[in-house]
Amino acid sequence: RADAERRRLETLELAHPSESAAAFSSAFNATREDIARALNDIALDDGTDDATVASEGASTSAMDRLREVNARIVALDRFRAEASYYLPSYDERTSANALKALREQFTRTVSLKAPREKFRFKSRALMMNRREPAKNAEAAIKSTETAETSSSMTTATVAGPGTRDRANETIVIDALDENEDYVLERLVECDVYVLGAPRALRAHDLNRCNIYVVAVGGSVHVENIIDSTIHLAARQLRVHAARRVKFYIRTLSRPIIEDSRDVAFAPFAFDIPGRSENTLKKHGLFEETGMWREVDDFMWLKSTPSPHWRVLDEAERASPPALGRST
Repeated sequence: RADAERRRLETLELAHPSESAAAFSSAFNATREDIARALNDIALDDGTDDATVASEGASTSAMDRLREVNARIVALDRFRAEASYYLPSYDERTSANALKALREQFTRTVSLKAPREKFRFKSRALMMNRREPAKNAEAAIKSTETAETSSSMTTATVAGPGTRDRANETIVIDALDENEDYVLERLVECDVYVLGAPRALRAHDLNRCNIYVVAVGGSVHVENIIDSTIHLAARQLRVHAARRVKFYIRTLSRPIIEDSRDVAFAPFAFDIPGRSENTLKKHGLFEETGMWREVDDFMWLKSTPSPHWRVLDEAERASPPALGRST
């Protein structure tokens, strides 16, 4: 336990590296290799070291270890997302592929170690079905990942430039420092137009809002958003706890969703004549990548398509409005 906690903290400490591709690659690869070894150890462990441990107990122990590994993978992915704005395209693609392979190894290990008998976790509400080991594993990891990500949800104002605590307004944000992050927090029934290109964007606690962003130089983190529409172009998009949200996006890597339901994706179409093209080209976001439809649901471990997101039907797609309140 102590060793696992030490490794988890080492991963979290990577959150603020120097902005060097070489430093990122060294830290990323060391952590990835350590996680891969941990997964191999779990897969090879037959639980026979302690003869007094019943088979059900051994499976539960393996699932506990998998929860710890899953938290480390989430932290490593967050580390990669936060570095995306300064990484060369090659390094970004390489790290994305490596993380995907690590996720696949994790899924295989979960399937191998899923308990074959009914058991309970600490919460009595979480019941398992002995005939559905994959479903059992999915529920077990989902409960841990939800707890891990919920612990980091916004409970106080994120420091730095931003727009916060507004309602029933049309907000135009033009003067932005491209070397700084920007934050949108606690907005209700607002239309927000971000006309500059911040280094990164964080959008937290939005309800019934329409967000239009020309470009983001790095990554976008979206959390706790309900009944809203978001238009943006960015290197990477990460979504947590979204409900009934439509995303019109262009990204350079696969969008990631977690703990989200009824979200839909369509291609980016927001355009300001005479401005958008130059901004998008400057940040390498002008060409359509098709990634808007290649969504990764980190809470869905099965090989079947996730039921939590869909491609927005063309008949449902709406063109971005001009500045002013949309209808």
